[in-house]
Amino acid sequence: MDYKILNKIPEKNLEFKSTTSKKWKHDLLNFFKDKTTGNCLEIGTNLGWTSLALSSIFNQVYTIEQNKTILSRAKSHCKTANNIEFIEGDAYSDFTYMSLPNCFNLVVIDCVHTYEAVINDINRALSFKNPDSPIYIAFDDYSHPSSKGVKEAIDYSIKGGLKFETHIGEKEGFKVNRLDNSYFCLTGPEGIILSYE
Repeated sequence: MDYKILNKIPEKNLEFKSTTSKKWKHDLLNFFKDKTTGNCLEIGTNLGWTSLALSSIFNQVYTIEQNKTILSRAKSHCKTANNIEFIEGDAYSDFTYMSLPNCFNLVVIDCVHTYEAVINDINRALSFKNPDSPIYIAFDDYSHPSSKGVKEAIDYSIKGGLKFETHIGEKEGFKVNRLDNSYFCLTGPEGIILSYE
């Protein structure tokens, strides 16, 4: 596990406002320091900065992105990592997942931020659970002020039987600047990790 990888990754701000914060990545690395780290699936590559951090934890990272331009930039950002498989495809199409392994230790969900999409992502993640071990699911934007569907879907899933493990990332009030001079502040914890036995 290489915490130095974080020195190569920009903070969640301006051009990179849609990535996870450095603290989110650091907390995730910390959480997995004593856990099985075979395969990881990332639903929503964005610019690849989270993918790069995941590559320092897991033996193999599979990451899905539909936008060709964004995927090209992500590949460039991750060129030093040789254990990331970039998959160009629709995260909501079964076809996209046909060539993936049957089981993952972690699924990172940071894709479409509606309630329905996040529920779909959670159900997809659970389909990759190894029957002999827990599966972990990590989320970004749990407290994004304009993505309330994420929190609603996560809270619903906890009530439905998923186990809360920990919050990760920045705290309430963390300010993220946008390129148009506007900004947003988190209304609570940035991220959260759940598990299912």
